[in-house]
Amino acid sequence: MASRMFNTPLTRTAPQTLAARARTLLPTQYANYVTASAVVMAGGKAKKASAKVKQQSNSFRKKKVEEEDKGEGGSGGAARLNEKYYKAPTPVKVEEFLPSTATKEHVGQVLGLSSGVTSALSQIAYPTLLSEQFDLIKPAALVVREKTVDLLEKIDASMKTPSADNRIVLTGESGAGKSAMLLQTVSHCLNAGWVVIYIPKASKWMNSSFAYNKVPNTTNFVQPLLASTFAGQINSANKDVLSKIVTSEDITVGSHQIEKGTPLTQLLETGVKYQVAAQDVIEAFMKELNAQKEIPTLIAIDEVNTFFRPTEYLSQDAKPLDPEQLKLPKLFLNYISGKNSLNHGAVLSATSDSLLAQKSEVLEVALGVKSVSPYKSFSQTIAPWTQGLTRFEVPNYTTEEAKGIFDYYKKANVFFDAASESLFMSKFITSNGNPRKFFTSCAKGI
Repeated sequence: MASRMFNTPLTRTAPQTLAARARTLLPTQYANYVTASAVVMAGGKAKKASAKVKQQSNSFRKKKVEEEDKGEGGSGGAARLNEKYYKAPTPVKVEEFLPSTATKEHVGQVLGLSSGVTSALSQIAYPTLLSEQFDLIKPAALVVREKTVDLLEKIDASMKTPSADNRIVLTGESGAGKSAMLLQTVSHCLNAGWVVIYIPKASKWMNSSFAYNKVPNTTNFVQPLLASTFAGQINSANKDVLSKIVTSEDITVGSHQIEKGTPLTQLLETGVKYQVAAQDVIEAFMKELNAQKEIPTLIAIDEVNTFFRPTEYLSQDAKPLDPEQLKLPKLFLNYISGKNSLNHGAVLSATSDSLLAQKSEVLEVALGVKSVSPYKSFSQTIAPWTQGLTRFEVPNYTTEEAKGIFDYYKKANVFFDAASESLFMSKFITSNGNPRKFFTSCAKGI
């Protein structure tokens, strides 16, 4: 009986659409529900064609559809029209964050990233929380903190010393503003004319997001698409500076020949155009940066803890690969550890506690963030990369810093309630001055 019910309508009529088959096979009430859902999602002509189905819907569904048609009942409708709970953010006029304004006198002031910096970083995604804030309030801006100025003084002092002597890791509780301070340093160095290599989401290098190929006769792997994309990002962020630096010798990358005297922009463009050569291009590029002595370089890496634990890539025997088995991460591990060094510059990185599954106990112990039993053993392949790192602690906001960002949010019109001194103290105390919690409390009313 079940077989005849299934075969009869399908074998004796013309081919039917998937929706028609659903209406044939399902009971009437379910068929109406499927069609009504299609009406809500489709709009336009589909709504007119299914007027009969709307009449069959219950009053709740009909009311919901009508509200969505008006733009008042959907998830975005309240944000657009319900002024009781939502106010459109107002663009805020701020001074630019420049080497001349990154001073103690500007602590507590919110300064915007310069147009040159935002243009340079246009191909690079900001860290998630910063991206959320920058989408909400224009322009992209960050508060100048006492620790920001202290860090920039250290970075400025490194411009005439080898990067092996300037390997700093930003630490602090989750949401303390490590990524923001790293970005401020990136902005500072770009404005000062440095070469800046910025990796805002190191976890993407390790979580098997990109295809990888085994290097024949080795235990190493390459990530061609990642390397090619990264070459383009470096080039985009530093085009003006890199056009002035030329190769010091003839270079062979794959089947491509790069003549001596070629601008480094053209070298990187080879990696962008030919994925198979991208890893060799980046290695040659870093070698050329080492060779020149005029322009300092900053290597800035966020979520650096993912470089110090097994990756989510698997070997041929289904075992997680260690970071040094991936050639691109290993290249930068050499600079983080000081095995390779730039003539002038610094390697600045930041840990991320929001990635709980990707925390590195090895790195935390090496930095003194965590202490463990001396009898506990760590990976003998990962631990050596942690030697000689300097820890720089990023605290929560001071009252002055929080007040500055609060006034910025007030000008941007992001509060649900009227901004006041009592509201500020409430937000500051409940968040304990934690930048992430403070932003969430102010912008989302939590």
